[in-house]
Amino acid sequence: MISRKLQVFTVLLVLVILAMAGYFVHLKRKAEAIASPQLQQALVAPVNGPAETTLLFLPNDEDGTLRATSVTLALPSDSGERARLALHTLIARGMEKDSPHPYGAGADVHDVFLMDPNSAVVNLNQSLVAGQHPGIQNEQLTLYSMVLTLKAQLPQLARVRFLVEGKSAETLAGHVALSDWMDVAQVQQSAPIAH
Repeated sequence: MISRKLQVFTVLLVLVILAMAGYFVHLKRKAEAIASPQLQQALVAPVNGPAETTLLFLPNDEDGTLRATSVTLALPSDSGERARLALHTLIARGMEKDSPHPYGAGADVHDVFLMDPNSAVVNLNQSLVAGQHPGIQNEQLTLYSMVLTLKAQLPQLARVRFLVEGKSAETLAGHVALSDWMDVAQVQQSAPIAH
């Protein structure tokens, strides 16, 4: 026969296990809600700054061009944060339902570091790279749109370097090299901007 203390201990242990299982399910649902792209976009919106009109260069995979689009954003005075928010808005446009250049779920830019007024380093997240449609044209459109959007925010910008999760990467998705600085003037000359 099992002692009364052992029975009580077993019942308490089962109750603790059930409570922990319920708590883990709750945490999983909470983590999934936080990871959804719609919530990520909503979390970035509040900025204490005056609303300004700026340019985003939206890529279009169908005709292989970039379209300069005016948008009104509340932009901070800090140049690095201003550039990051502009790129975040550019990527958010690509995550919309009928985007002509879609990005994968969770795609974003972690940071934009200004090395000096002429040089910026953009730290992309892995989700942007993983969700990138392969092909030279698609990769070029992604990078060119980011470079030109940055140039609209930072007029003195002369070169841009891209990192993935804070580390150098050879390519974006197997074709366009990320291992070196991109010359902004060269991008401006070769980017297929729709008129």
